[in-house]
Amino acid sequence: MKRWMIGCFWALLLLPNLLWPAVSPILEEENTENRILAKFPELNGENFQDYPKAIEDYINDHAAFRNQLLGLNAGINLGIFHSVDNPDVIMGKDGWYFYNGGSSISDYRGKNLYSKEELDQIAAKFEEVNQHFANQGIQFAVVLAPNKEEIYSEYMPEFYTKLSDITRYDQMEQCLNTQTTIPVAAPKQYFLENRERLWYFKTDTHWNEAGGFVASQMLIEALGGQGVSAEEVIIPYDYRGPGDLALLFHMPDYFLEDYFCSIHGYYDHVKPEIFDATADGAISRFFAMEAPDNRRIAFYRDSFAMGMSNTIAKYFRNVDYYHWDGFSPEYLEECPPDILVYEVIEREFMRILNDMELLLKVNGKESKM
Repeated sequence: MKRWMIGCFWALLLLPNLLWPAVSPILEEENTENRILAKFPELNGENFQDYPKAIEDYINDHAAFRNQLLGLNAGINLGIFHSVDNPDVIMGKDGWYFYNGGSSISDYRGKNLYSKEELDQIAAKFEEVNQHFANQGIQFAVVLAPNKEEIYSEYMPEFYTKLSDITRYDQMEQCLNTQTTIPVAAPKQYFLENRERLWYFKTDTHWNEAGGFVASQMLIEALGGQGVSAEEVIIPYDYRGPGDLALLFHMPDYFLEDYFCSIHGYYDHVKPEIFDATADGAISRFFAMEAPDNRRIAFYRDSFAMGMSNTIAKYFRNVDYYHWDGFSPEYLEECPPDILVYEVIEREFMRILNDMELLLKVNGKESKM
């Protein structure tokens, strides 16, 4: 009996690894997580003490049938316990999921409101940047992306109670509109008042193409252009795969209910091309000769601006996207825009002052393009 139990134990350990080479070609091996999986570590004199942990991380990330087992575990948690096992994901109502990372919940509850002194400091820094680029002949503008938790609060768990009727987003919008001369696109109120369409993904932190379209039109109008309302275009919805929140806890497809959309009837004849992009996503450039506005527009942005890219690239002839995490002042010096847009998601407001200091390092130069 003892030998049989030992044999079963070793079989359970070895059989998955023996079967994996044969079945892996027909099973999903793609990394669906929003992170880089651990690589096999090289032993050297500097990492001797940390090497066992590094080996453990590698084994955990590359175990046979890992994705299938994680999906099974997520399915059990959802189907039986009605929960998710990732602390960064909040399971809401009716198939909605929300982000628990960063300042999202503090923002939602109104727990981290700015003081008047903080708002005055932020406004002064924004206006300093505005003037800095105006001296270079560049118009400066801001896009404030609201957290999904506030737009679809009716689907949030009830135990996340609000401490204030206003949030940092509301304060920031009012601050920029009353204490600066900067054009601002802030679509939060529009999303709250217009519920006939989905503006965000149910299993993702981001707004969808419809949300990005609305933000884009607000920006275009703020910059003196001709905006188009969502009612003037066709926005069909269709099934989509899992969003970033669903991927964080390996949601099985049979629990998934989410939709993407596309925009039809908006400069359909304009066909933007990506003519310069880095592999890490730090830089993306679009060009469209048929675009109605021949100004060059650059975005210092996070991931939310990508939901605006299809619309913006059809309106402006040249569009440059610079991700904040890989930005260098040289980018704007080498390729100076007519318009610079600072786009930031609400849960990242804490980096605004640092971002402004970085943008102040941009010194105008002749274009090398």
